[in-house]
Amino acid sequence: MASGGNGSSGHVSGELFKMLTGIEMVHVPYRGVGIALTDLLGGQVQVMLDPIPSSIEHIRAGKLRPLAVTTSARWEGLPDIPPVGDFVSGYEASSLFGLGAPKQTPAPIIDSLNREISAALDDPKLKTRLIDLGGTLLRGSPADFGKLIADDTEKWGKVIRAANIKPD
Repeated sequence: MASGGNGSSGHVSGELFKMLTGIEMVHVPYRGVGIALTDLLGGQVQVMLDPIPSSIEHIRAGKLRPLAVTTSARWEGLPDIPPVGDFVSGYEASSLFGLGAPKQTPAPIIDSLNREISAALDDPKLKTRLIDLGGTLLRGSPADFGKLIADDTEKWGKVIRAANIKPD
């Protein structure tokens, strides 16, 4: 099981898969996703749980065969590919990017930023571009985002402790 490095999203996603299935896979950490993808494409490793943005062009070119997506639902960029959760109960692994501000930022500014970002996400050109790049739009309030971060921190902390993942 290749990953972009020890403790990377691909590594911990693979460890979660191993925990939920009982399947043994040897983790092969690389010094970056690009090198790991090269070896996956070349057949030096057999599997990789990789964030879609780094592998989508290889998938579209027919050089890489996706088996499943790790999101909780099908991804609209690859609608025929099922989520792992369809086969492994409770499995979900997503990389996410969000916008943050200092804790002392006044609520009216946070609310204004959230409104403007939500309006930008309504732009069909932006939505299409983000999907082309392998993304998914996730809307919500600042409180929703805070809860998502807290929940993910707890979930992945358990995986990291159970797999005894240590920083390099």
